[in-house]
Amino acid sequence: MATSENRPNLFSYATSELSQDAFICWLAAWADPKWKNADTNLHQTAIEFVVSMIRKVKPDYNLAAIKTVEVRRQVEKLDILIEVNKNLREDRLAILVEDKTHTDHHSGQLQRHFDNAEKHYPIDQIIPIYFKTGYQSKFDVSQYKTYLRKEFLQLLQKGSQTVNNAIYSDFLTHLEGMEAAVSQFLYKPLISDNGESAWGNNDRRGFFMHLYNIFSTTDSKADWGYVANASGGFFGFWWDFEDHDQGDYWTYLQLEGDKLCYKIGFSDKAYNTENWKTKAQALKLAWAGILIKLDHELTDKYTKIGKTMTIARKADGVKYLIVKADGTLDLDNTVGRLRKAQEIIKKARQSFTIFLQQWPTDS
Repeated sequence: MATSENRPNLFSYATSELSQDAFICWLAAWADPKWKNADTNLHQTAIEFVVSMIRKVKPDYNLAAIKTVEVRRQVEKLDILIEVNKNLREDRLAILVEDKTHTDHHSGQLQRHFDNAEKHYPIDQIIPIYFKTGYQSKFDVSQYKTYLRKEFLQLLQKGSQTVNNAIYSDFLTHLEGMEAAVSQFLYKPLISDNGESAWGNNDRRGFFMHLYNIFSTTDSKADWGYVANASGGFFGFWWDFEDHDQGDYWTYLQLEGDKLCYKIGFSDKAYNTENWKTKAQALKLAWAGILIKLDHELTDKYTKIGKTMTIARKADGVKYLIVKADGTLDLDNTVGRLRKAQEIIKKARQSFTIFLQQWPTDS
């Protein structure tokens, strides 16, 4: 039986960034006051959408200040240009929207768009927005303000109480599906009936995004992402970095799928010195010895020497993920276990002072 939950959705087929561009343009265009009587509810949500972007830069901006809205695409390769009050020189605004789903900006494109806008608008009339509905942790977006999936969802969900439009409903359902895909880890069993992991990529994305939100508040280097390697790659989360030996190397923690690892990374300078492998091996063994004394569940059987390497990790069969009686993730206690790992690496760093004093200085 067909239901509203499984009916065909336009955005299940139109999944590219260009499709999202089109929806943003379409919704913003409805903010022009000339469309108020054509669909009052859609116009109201649209004008709230445009104002929500403006308020990223001008927090006190009033909805009533909008007299005209003009939307254009691919102006000097900018994804979307929304011009507010274009013909009112003192009150005009240029909203620059660089729109991304799962890709990231590159090659200085954000700065180029901003520089191009400065040729036509004074800085105080430019509203630079980095619009991101996909999955990303850190945002190095310079003077741009981020507009993320959760806040777009909140605005669209509020509008859905009054808006009756199929395009609007389809996009909202599509966006809600993206959010649900990375939220289900909270109530989805970790292990399937056949004993294999029941978590897929979206579950790990959601989990690591959640950890990022927790740890990044006090750790600016915390991050997550996909790590490609010869073994097939993994989704990981890394945090709690500390430099040693004047930045020649650093220690940190990393989650590699369901493995909790204690890691070392080396600078280019250290990596390119003579007898680097000999020194790295000695360093690895010394670190592992200290860590295993602090946590007997750790093992140092990993012998590969590299620019970044595992010095110790939880032994096979010892998981950092804590499971409730119903098979779902015990998030609070899992985070507690990760904080315990932070305490261990902190103690190891303190113990390592003696080794640093004995580090050979000759080549």
